[in-house]
Amino acid sequence: MNYEKCPNCDKSLNGFFSADLLLESKVNFINKHLKQDKGAYCSSCSKPLLNKIANTFRKEKIEIEKRLQQIIHYIPVMTSPSPVNWDYEVLGMVSAQTTSGTGFATELSRSFNDFFGSGSQTTNRKIGRATNLCKADLRVQCVKQGGNAIISTDIDFNEIGSGSTNMLMVCMAGTAIRVTDMKNFSAKNRDTIIEVVELTEKLEAIATEIK
Repeated sequence: MNYEKCPNCDKSLNGFFSADLLLESKVNFINKHLKQDKGAYCSSCSKPLLNKIANTFRKEKIEIEKRLQQIIHYIPVMTSPSPVNWDYEVLGMVSAQTTSGTGFATELSRSFNDFFGSGSQTTNRKIGRATNLCKADLRVQCVKQGGNAIISTDIDFNEIGSGSTNMLMVCMAGTAIRVTDMKNFSAKNRDTIIEVVELTEKLEAIATEIK
């Protein structure tokens, strides 16, 4: 819908000193937590409203973060370019990188294990931790964009340096999407993904409080 004035404060949306309307996701966020039903808010009148919500959430910040860490993995991260029977809109690319040291001890362990034909558990654990960190970063970025899944995910592993200065780099990239019809998710996954989105919105509100 096109507005000439903000439906909430009547500020002009045209001209040099005009305001901009918020994204629909932000409008829904304000309406939900302040129990309002406005069609839109502008960048001017939304500031005190978002700050009011942030002040409420700040008291719950530790619990919100703890819960989010427990359930963030419910946001799907998959290599499929287009899941069958999913209705979704593409939001954009998300990427993450992490590095960790390998060092002489790890190199020695890997050499012995390679010689005897077994995998290096030390290296595998480091790769696993780095991969999980990248996945978590992708999920947070996705949800902050308004998404609830990541598709077409690619992962690369590289070593930087040599000898005791070796660093393991894990790079991951994918496409953030917003699934509009979540009927292909189980009831538990669907409810948990919705909770992840809501908790992330709360943390974002706290982090972006406007002075």
